[in-house]
Amino acid sequence: MGAYCPAPVVTELVYRRAIERIIEPMHKFLSRQEIPYRGVLFVGLMITESGDPNVVEFNVRFGDPECQITLPLISSDIYSLLHSAATDKLFEHETTFYDKQALTVVLAAEGYPSTPIKGRFIAGLNSDIINSVEGNVWVNFAGVGLDGNGNYISTGGRVLSCSAIADSLEDAKTLAYRLISQIELEGSHYRTDIGHRALQ
Repeated sequence: MGAYCPAPVVTELVYRRAIERIIEPMHKFLSRQEIPYRGVLFVGLMITESGDPNVVEFNVRFGDPECQITLPLISSDIYSLLHSAATDKLFEHETTFYDKQALTVVLAAEGYPSTPIKGRFIAGLNSDIINSVEGNVWVNFAGVGLDGNGNYISTGGRVLSCSAIADSLEDAKTLAYRLISQIELEGSHYRTDIGHRALQ
């Protein structure tokens, strides 16, 4: 229902443990396969109180909504990064990141996650929001479509997400929640506590 980046729970110790215990063994295993793997491998982790990373899932896709706040923090060219991965030239690519914080909040339809109600009108999605040129706030569509009159309607359970980048997580949170508060969808809901653990 939301995500933020970077996560303070990932200390240098947690990072090192994740690399040594999970990422490097996985990489060595895949490197030994007859058919090379080239693509996205998203690793979902849970971190214990003692700082031990545990695998929740491996996905061969970008995580959603995690991808919506990690990719925008990459300051180097993303096409070059993806092309390098596809052509086995990652060793030539140097990935750089913005020194920023990002946060996103998911707007869900009434009835989600069991039986979401679809087809309801979404108000507040004006061109200023959708075509934001500032680059620090934006909307990602997930379950959004158009009716016969060109109005935005909900077509899924996870309807959209509102994201923001700022110098601090507090500012990113303020911007993302300000954006989502402008959007109206009957019966919809979203979490109001995204990022609270990092901001305690």
